[in-house]
This record gives sequence, structure tokens and C-alpha cells, in this order.
Amino acid sequence: MPARPDLLAIKGRAAARLMAIPSVTAVGIGGRVRAGRPTSEVVLKVFVKAKRPASEVDPAELVPAEFEGIPTDVSELAENGKLTNGASGTAPLGVAQVPESQTDSRRQRPLIGGCQMQVNLPGIGYGTLGCVLVNTSDQTKFYGLTNWHVLGGELPNPPQVGVTTAGQPTASDSVTKCCSSIIGKVAGGGLDGVRDAGAVLLDPGTQWTADILAMGPVTGRYALTSADAATQTYPVRKRGARSGLTGGTVESINTTWTVDGVTFDDLTVVTPNPDPSQHAGTVIYFQQPGDSGAVLVNDASQVVGLMFAMSAIPVSDISKGAAIPIETVISTFAAQDQLPVEVAVAATPGVANTVPGAAAVAVAPEASRAMAAAAAPARASERVLLPIVSGAIAPPSRATLARLEHDLDRSARGRALLTLWLDHQAELLRLVNENRRVTVAWHRSGAAALFQLLVRMLTQPELRLPLTLNDQPLLTCLDRVSAAIERSATPALLLALPRVRAALPDLAGLNYAEIITALGASR
Repeated sequence: MPARPDLLAIKGRAAARLMAIPSVTAVGIGGRVRAGRPTSEVVLKVFVKAKRPASEVDPAELVPAEFEGIPTDVSELAENGKLTNGASGTAPLGVAQVPESQTDSRRQRPLIGGCQMQVNLPGIGYGTLGCVLVNTSDQTKFYGLTNWHVLGGELPNPPQVGVTTAGQPTASDSVTKCCSSIIGKVAGGGLDGVRDAGAVLLDPGTQWTADILAMGPVTGRYALTSADAATQTYPVRKRGARSGLTGGTVESINTTWTVDGVTFDDLTVVTPNPDPSQHAGTVIYFQQPGDSGAVLVNDASQVVGLMFAMSAIPVSDISKGAAIPIETVISTFAAQDQLPVEVAVAATPGVANTVPGAAAVAVAPEASRAMAAAAAPARASERVLLPIVSGAIAPPSRATLARLEHDLDRSARGRALLTLWLDHQAELLRLVNENRRVTVAWHRSGAAALFQLLVRMLTQPELRLPLTLNDQPLLTCLDRVSAAIERSATPALLLALPRVRAALPDLAGLNYAEIITALGASR
């Protein structure tokens, strides 16, 4: 058997020759299977649309028994691979089709591999955050790993490095950052014949773990070998937002396959484990749309690849998955994006880490005492520092927000507040997040802390607004923020803001129910 460099060169020549046969879809390095059992013999794995008896195949299209002295073995892999947008123990199975409505869209804080994520660009769906990477030259920087197409790399206006934001589970933002889904900005990536990979630089203050949902802590990375593929039993698994945890085996490595018009030469093909509980004719998947960006992991909890494509369904009712080797992903980030990264591992399993560098501001003692009481009544006399970070508070549930909207809709003043937000939320977000004068006023006036307290009050009805902030009336706080916004506001916002501000009653000292009552009181 030739050494690995010779084997790779022979595979390359075989792919060029054999993929000219119309029925051949891919060529890789794997193991021979005879009578349904692997022989552990390293072969050229030749994939066809559908296997047929040799008597039914045109002699010109027959796959040769060997190529340059290397035996061949024929398997199935449907053509036109579709880019998917939009630990120890018993091996997990492949899965039947999972409805999109059952996608796991839960908010995960700290961040964890295998969760849903989305980029803040129009016309893009969701994908999966595979795992966390660490910058080997600057270990204060951490990244979420996913596919470039998940980050919008195929759009006419692709993501901009350092500008385009990404979130978990969605890309929704917040004017206060207290309920934002944003986790960071696109840091690099690309989609070509080598990789489909993207990295998101996590914002300072973001909490994360080196774990993957349903699989536990990551222990490192591993480069699959031809000997691994030859067994045809090498176990792997992935956890995606759409189809959850699935398991399979490596069928081939270094595989040449064309995916949506782009030819890759170094893919890992995975066959899902069968599910005996499913009836005949049920299609079994290794991954489905929405799982893009999930990482492929072996039984040693090492990352071996980055999932990015799935096969169409051949006659055997099996949809196979395709992954880019993690070695390729890591080396290409360094070479093309100047991002020297490594897979983050858990020094202590289950412990949350925090991206350093988050700014903090002193919170007015009145608000500080209220928020400390909300977290731990025994600490109500303490003064706290409030980090200015995304996701400082878990966002209210949809039911809670629906109740708030209903309560505000009961009064003219409440409706005015709703209208102000619905008509001008994009501009308000931009001013608070990007206009330095407004940002400073927002935090120094105490408005940021006040809003975080208001969010807590939605689910903790016993909480009350303080009577003052920094020994000043609450309305003085609002006046400072309003004045800062008005200096940079558009004419439409400049007209709306004073009207709403003039209609607001003094809410100092009130709880949530009393605030709603005060908004509805006649003037």
C-alpha cells in the first residue's frame, strides 16, 4: 500500500478520471465493505448516484476494480449536495426528518456548542454555533465557529469583518444591551473549494463554555487518517440546532465532491447510524437544514470536522453528511484571515468562562440596592458595578412581552410609548449603540440601570423603582437622555420624543402594577 502522500496523489488522479463518468458523484479514501461488513482494507471509495448490478451498467461507465494499484469500493452519495442554511455511551442514531418548527431556538447563556445562531443580515436564515475557538496569540479573544454561508457569505452583500453582528439564538438587538441576543461581530471566513467556515469574535463580557450540548466538554481536535476510514466503523457525532444529536460512521476522507457548484477535494463523508425503530422507506439523516456549522466529534470528544453539507436522497433512503476537516479550518483561518486560533478546551468541565475586557459603570446607589435585592435580598445594601455587555439579563419570554404590550395598550400614554418604539426603534438602537454622546448620557444618567431594573420588574412584581437616582428625581434622568438624543435625532424622532416625554407621569417609587395604573390615570 502506498504511503499517504502517494495515496492522496492517486486519489486526486482517480477523482479527475472517474468523476467524468456521469453516475460518479465523488471519490475519496475509505474502507472496503463486503457482504455488509468492513474489511479494514484501505481503498478508493467511489460514490455513485445509485448502485446497480454490473450487468445493468454501460461498460463505459463501469467503475474499475482498481486504480493505479489501489482497489476501489463503490458506495452511494447523491449528487448536488445542498448547503444547509437556513461522549461516551450508546452511539446516537441518525434521525428521520425533523420539522423546522421543532428547531431548538433556546437562548443559551453561557454560550455552548450546538446551539442556534444567526447573523444580522436581511435574507439569511439560522445555523448552528459549532464550538468556541481561542486566539493562540491573544488569549483574551474568543470566537464562535460556524459556516461562512451561515454568516451570509453567499448573499449579494456578504458580511463585513468587524462590522456585521451575529447573535444567539437570533440576531435581535436591544437598545439597552440588557436583553440583546448579539454575541459578537464577524471576524473572518470564506467559502471556496477548501472551506466553508466563519468565525465570530465574541463580545467582551460574553460567557461561554467549551462544551457541546448533549455531548459534554471538548478535549481538543484530531485529524482523521486513512486507517480510521478503512474500518468503516469509526464513530462520530454532531449536535445541530435543527436535528439535535445524531451519530454515524466515517465512510471516506479526502473526498472530492461538488457542492452547489463548488468542488471540494478534502471532505469527510459520514453515514448516519440506522434507526431500527423507523419503518421501511423512512429517510434517515445525519444532518438537516439548520445544522450547518455543527462540529463533527469523535468518541474521545475531539473535534474532527465542521459540518456544512448534506446529500440528496438516493435510493437507499439515507442522507449522508459532509464535513471539512478541522485541521483545514484552523490552518485556513491562520493563512487567509490572520486568525491564529485553536479549539477551546475545558480546563474544568462545566465551568463558565467570560471574555475579558467588558466595560463597567458605577450604578446609582438607589438602583444598585434594588437590583442587588432582586438577585439576593441579603445584599440589598450593597453597591454594584453593572457590566455594559450583551445579554446581561435574559430577555423576557414571549408571554411576558405580550402581557406588557397588552398592559401598555390599555392607555393612551402606554400606546404612545409603544408607538415611539415601533416607529423609531432602529434609530434609537443606532444612537445608543453608536453615538458616543448618547451612549455616555444613557449610562451616566442611570437610564441603563433603570431599564435593567424595569426588565426585572416584569417578572418580579414586588420590585419598585427608586425614588431618586444619584439624589436626582427620576424624571431628571430621562430629561438628560432625551436631550442627548434630540441633538442627533432625525426630524421625525425629534418631533415624537418631546410629546411622549411630556405625557409621562412621575413613576418614582412604583411597582409594575402601579406603573400601569399611573399610565392610565387621566391628566
